[in-house]
Amino acid sequence: MRQFAVIGLGVFGASIAKNLIKEGMEVIAIDSDEQHIEAVKNIVTQAAILDSTKEEALLAMDIGKIDCAIIAIGDDMESSVMTALLLKKLEIPRIIARANSDAHREILTLIGVNEIVSPEEDMGLRLARRLSSTNILHHLDISEEHTIAEIIAGENFIGKTIRDLNLRSRFGVNIVGIKKKKSHVTESGENVFVEKYIDFPSPDDVIEEEDVLVTVGSERAVSELERYIERKA
Repeated sequence: MRQFAVIGLGVFGASIAKNLIKEGMEVIAIDSDEQHIEAVKNIVTQAAILDSTKEEALLAMDIGKIDCAIIAIGDDMESSVMTALLLKKLEIPRIIARANSDAHREILTLIGVNEIVSPEEDMGLRLARRLSSTNILHHLDISEEHTIAEIIAGENFIGKTIRDLNLRSRFGVNIVGIKKKKSHVTESGENVFVEKYIDFPSPDDVIEEEDVLVTVGSERAVSELERYIERKA
């Protein structure tokens, strides 16, 4: 079973800890605030009130045996950076850290943190994308450059096959699934629409009205496809 340490148990850190436990992982929860520890101590594998900028405190938790550490410390950049330095010194295999500014991100990068997240910025970016687009329903980044997006099929897509659309060659975007609304008559005789999902559709599958295309591609490619659909609407 994989072992994680979550350091900093504000809203963001506590959510990570709770969800890792739900996934069956072992979680060591660390925070200098007693109230934060009280809120999760009966949920996580182990909880400790300590200062993560003190090497002896981390060693007392046998932190060197964990697989991954998540530094979820909020506004205290100094504590975040010092904690990251100590975790690198202790040779933690994977370190993920929260950054609240460009300077914070740059320092964590120089230290050698494996992954840096900015939850507020990421949330704002996702919301802005959704609000500014009439065709993209959901958007999930799977790397720094690539994304999965659910896109409402444009009118000019209807009646065409995936081969006809040729999105891979034209935009560098792959269709990996299609959500379709199908008419269904219930036992009471009511006509309702149910969603059917086609995974890994064939080149000969035909796009129908109200289909939602599940696409994978680079950020730029997906954006170009979305703009193309809007221009043709």
